[in-house]
Amino acid sequence: MNKLSLLVFILTIVIFSNCNSENQSSKLDPKTDQISFEITSLSDQDYPDNPDIGFRSVSYQNDFFADGYLQKQPEAFHYDFFFLTKQSDTLALRNINISELIPTIPVHLRSNEYLSYISCINQEWNRNQIKFVAGEFSTTLPKVVRLDLARNCLNSYLWEIILYIEEDEQTVPYAHGWFDFPHDLYAQLFEEKNGIPFSKYQKALENWVDPVREKINLDHFGHVVQTLKIKFKDQSDAMYPLKAARKKKFKEIIYPTSFSTMRDLQSDSTLFATFTPPGFYNKKDPRKTELGRFYNLENIELSEIKAPGSSEHLYEIQLTFSHKNKKKFTKLVIGGIHLDDFPVLEESEANQGWKNSMGIGNHSFYETYKDHINKPSMQSSYYALLLDGEDRWLDSHTVGIDGPIFHFSDEEKRTLHLWLLSFERHALVGHYEIEMK
Repeated sequence: MNKLSLLVFILTIVIFSNCNSENQSSKLDPKTDQISFEITSLSDQDYPDNPDIGFRSVSYQNDFFADGYLQKQPEAFHYDFFFLTKQSDTLALRNINISELIPTIPVHLRSNEYLSYISCINQEWNRNQIKFVAGEFSTTLPKVVRLDLARNCLNSYLWEIILYIEEDEQTVPYAHGWFDFPHDLYAQLFEEKNGIPFSKYQKALENWVDPVREKINLDHFGHVVQTLKIKFKDQSDAMYPLKAARKKKFKEIIYPTSFSTMRDLQSDSTLFATFTPPGFYNKKDPRKTELGRFYNLENIELSEIKAPGSSEHLYEIQLTFSHKNKKKFTKLVIGGIHLDDFPVLEESEANQGWKNSMGIGNHSFYETYKDHINKPSMQSSYYALLLDGEDRWLDSHTVGIDGPIFHFSDEEKRTLHLWLLSFERHALVGHYEIEMK
């Protein structure tokens, strides 16, 4: 065999292997209409920065899942999920509505091409993890008390399954698997949900593409009915409560190496562990930020708004900041919110507050299945946007925040607290107290 023939032979093998590998990730069985997929495990050596280490079951399983499959049900967007373990055990989610796991353009924004695009981008590039408890799934593993299904924030197809057990009166992770949602099915569901070709947004949903920064007209989200009289304080010169997820993720803060206040994190030098395919935190790839944008709070406005297609009393909060070192302004706008949704908590319990991600029509990072299906993105009035001094859209991922946490601190619900979640929710990087008169 001459060199040219050898080269052609090698290329043929490589191409065939790659195609075969892609086909192996999900297969359709024509006899049963079942779509199978492989499930990947990550050992502690593969995933040394796992925030669950130290907060999981003593019998945690690093190599647990084998594969899984989907089975279509008669109702639109409804599927059975089956997850198989290497010990031949089975876990099943039956007749699950997965339509809300598909990025969706809210009805009132469909005539605006740019906001439609931003809606889909931010829904896909923010985590949505759904909790299923006893009675909502079936299993041959009696000690499993909870099963979570997550669409992670990396691309259209990277999903996760996490199992939990009870241990020392706490619910703790027991096993974690990563799988590729079937690509063709995802595209089909996207088109059914939004009425547009998946190819229109495919490139950006599969592999982040920085959107063009266009000016945002907030009138698309509603008009102001009244602006309320308030007083506000920037409370960022204190440390945030190191509890719950913030305690687990504290080790994902790369720089500063030590700090005692949230103000110390409001710097363009702050670095966090990034999130790497198929879905793990990676400190070897530090994520830069522009958190210096939040150093000086200039103003807060709280307004009652009338959102398109809604008769409810909704609210919008606008915070204006100036940069720590540079002559530039940043506006954080959070709207379409119900103040009655926010719980009453001590500041030390801030991590338990109402939270959501940056974007338009987004689901929260973590929610129950009931909340998930009862809050459809298509009718959602929620929006959380970062704008520059000329009201042009800013990428929150680049800036370094993931969204707000809200709670009241008094039973009369007159003192509202807003905390800012950092990139990947590793830390809290701002705290603002709003007194309503």
